[in-house]
Amino acid sequence: MKILIIGAGAMGSLFGGRLKAQQAEVFLYNRRNPHVETINQSGLAIVERDNQETTVPLKVVQDLSITDAYDLVLVLVKAHATKAVLESVKSAFSLETLLVTMQNGLGNLDVIAELFPNNPVVAGTMGCGASVESNGRILHRGWGKNYIGRSEDADAQETLLEFILLLNQSGLETELAEDVQTVIWNKLFVNVAYNSLTALTRLRNGDILNTDEGKCLLRGVVTESVQVAKAEGISVDAEATVAKCLKMGQEDIGANKSSMLMDVLHKRKTEIEAINGAVAKLGKKHGIETPYNDLITGIIKVIEANYDLQVD
Repeated sequence: MKILIIGAGAMGSLFGGRLKAQQAEVFLYNRRNPHVETINQSGLAIVERDNQETTVPLKVVQDLSITDAYDLVLVLVKAHATKAVLESVKSAFSLETLLVTMQNGLGNLDVIAELFPNNPVVAGTMGCGASVESNGRILHRGWGKNYIGRSEDADAQETLLEFILLLNQSGLETELAEDVQTVIWNKLFVNVAYNSLTALTRLRNGDILNTDEGKCLLRGVVTESVQVAKAEGISVDAEATVAKCLKMGQEDIGANKSSMLMDVLHKRKTEIEAINGAVAKLGKKHGIETPYNDLITGIIKVIEANYDLQVD
């Protein structure tokens, strides 16, 4: 199986490195930057939970050809870049190529399906986590289970099952999801809880829980998100979801620097529109008030628009 990963950030690097370590035929696609150049020159260094470090030879390409014939394309760019990036490379894929999105937030599957109406497309979500510590070096700092939805296309489903087997063999625990939309919403609750709040406070995930005020903010954004999810037909309990999010911050992902925090620290565009912004937008659709998510989305957008004017 020939695999292409679109996006060589922390998660693309983690998946690519783990798959390559199992001798899978995998390539990454990303614009040139210092992280990419280091990987191409010296390999990708992956630091695991016991601080054991391995270096994997990995290739990140900037040009794609129709002759490359990828069986599966895993999309891991930031949600706001999905359309532009995929439009620029869509001619490189055949009609049999299976596209898999495991991106943060809502709406990614719809964007990809619109761009590739004749290709099989499935969505999933990640339970694992990683961050770029320095160019060419990532920290593997989340070890939850990944989920991917089924494909209605028989050939694509066979390819998908082979891909899931490869991920499990690589140590990235992955399961086929019968109800992938519920899984995606459950991941969204965690992202709503931690991404924007850590970006605003510039704290690691667990540190926003050091005060009652932080816990109250988390409860507010998650509870609103659960109300919107219910309106979208997702069966979910608010108190159980809040408790799960709190537990994750205290036990599983507390040491992580969220992707949105890293975006703000590096003065990059965030995924706020696909996370808290998506909750606020759907809330308006259903007539549900979402003051926490509205306010947080607005503040993050103000920060994004004024990076050059920030006071040191």
